[in-house]
Amino acid sequence: MDQISIWGTANKFVSFDEGGKPVRLTDEIATRQRSPDFYALGMLLPNPDPVLRKLGQNIRVYRELLSDPRVGACAESRKSAVLSLNWELEKGKAKSRQAKFVEGVFQDLDLPRIMGEMLSAPLYGFQPLEVLWRRVGQAVVPDNVWGKPVEWFGFDEENRLRFRTKENIMLGDLLPERKFLLARHNPSYQSPYGESILSRVFWSVAFKKGGMKFWLQCAEKFGGDFLVGKHPRGMDQREIDKLADMLENMIQSAIAVVPDDSSVEILDSKGKAASSLLFKDLKQCCDTDIAIALCGQNLTTEVKGGSLAAAEVHQQVRREIRDGDKKIVTGCMQQLIDWTVDLNFGPGSEKPQFGLYEDEEVDKALADRDGILAATGQIEFTAEYFKKAYGFADDDFNIKSPPPAEATPAPPSATARNASLAFAEGHVPFPEQAALDDLVASLDPEALGRQMDGILKPVKELIQGAANFAEIEQGLAAAYPDMTDEQLTEQLARCMFLADIVGRLSAQGKFGG
Repeated sequence: MDQISIWGTANKFVSFDEGGKPVRLTDEIATRQRSPDFYALGMLLPNPDPVLRKLGQNIRVYRELLSDPRVGACAESRKSAVLSLNWELEKGKAKSRQAKFVEGVFQDLDLPRIMGEMLSAPLYGFQPLEVLWRRVGQAVVPDNVWGKPVEWFGFDEENRLRFRTKENIMLGDLLPERKFLLARHNPSYQSPYGESILSRVFWSVAFKKGGMKFWLQCAEKFGGDFLVGKHPRGMDQREIDKLADMLENMIQSAIAVVPDDSSVEILDSKGKAASSLLFKDLKQCCDTDIAIALCGQNLTTEVKGGSLAAAEVHQQVRREIRDGDKKIVTGCMQQLIDWTVDLNFGPGSEKPQFGLYEDEEVDKALADRDGILAATGQIEFTAEYFKKAYGFADDDFNIKSPPPAEATPAPPSATARNASLAFAEGHVPFPEQAALDDLVASLDPEALGRQMDGILKPVKELIQGAANFAEIEQGLAAAYPDMTDEQLTEQLARCMFLADIVGRLSAQGKFGG
């Protein structure tokens, strides 16, 4: 399609022509050259930063702001949020050879320093970094990457980065390809210089410095008591000056010698000193604005009590700012990877991907909830859920095979039935009792009856004919004269055991003896 057209009422395409010349979709219409407010032909674009335009200064003034304790601390804290992350190379569609090559190159670079200089982009709006290449055998690799002062660079009317030189300071020299990385914070067509965060804190720092100056004067003026010297009317000026010097020395030594016709009075300055709190409030207000502008919150930079909910909200804001800065770093590092692969493996080669990640702890509340749901047996979590909820990779875990299906359970034995009855009655059966019940269920009543007749018949007759336990004991001793007391006791235990079994079988109707 070569022309911009619309569908007309007569089912025909109507073309937009400008002065009889067709306008193509690939043409750019709104350009700086055609705009009514652009007159910088042959010069670099001015930085549209409102503070710099107001001051008539370059971006160098922002570097001086970092000497402020609050600005410097917040800037370092913002950088540290990204520098604390771990870096990795994801192979993706790239070959193992290419991924290992890039990883080896990065191992030789000072990545924390390089990424720290890239993170200066949010502070100034943009940050150029020059790549120094070197040849190693047949390969061409980055030997180092250095961030260069931002005031040395500017953008032309086509938003291309240029280096201001002594020979061409107005327009600058156009930079060669694969030589400069460009980290920028929120760039746009109107402002290729990006947005400078230090621009937002400039006036807060200026007001704080002015307030500190007056605060020091106030502290010096009202920090101590006032000394008032009184002299007689008509005293010579030299004597008056001498008395004033004595009072000045008295401030240091607390000792003064004055004529007897003069006097010294001390006035309390506590009422005046209370007004110094205004300067303290001004400084605190400026520090709060600086912390919010640089870090998005002020809870971590001020020692104050706060709720857990407020702390979590502030931490979430901090993470969002960190993620935005992380994209600046990953974009520049990926550009460096692309250049390295193109120079050594060809422009069409697949590139490994650079990423930053943090070692996260498992969310205990989420894990407890998932454990409770899984224990119900009604929910089965998928591998995709674990990767999304806990940040696991594919090679971090294995899915266990489900256990084999259990066989159909056999009908409940006497032990199970007795156990059910015992639990129903509120009793827990003893394991010995359960074993005895199983033994009784497995015995053959007829075989047991024959054994009872052969072994216990003499004992049974002895018990039935005895009048008391003593006669039974004497009868057993006579029936088994060769048995010791221990053997006789064991025999009685066996008899009692068999008698119990017989009683159980009789209760079940299985023994008729």
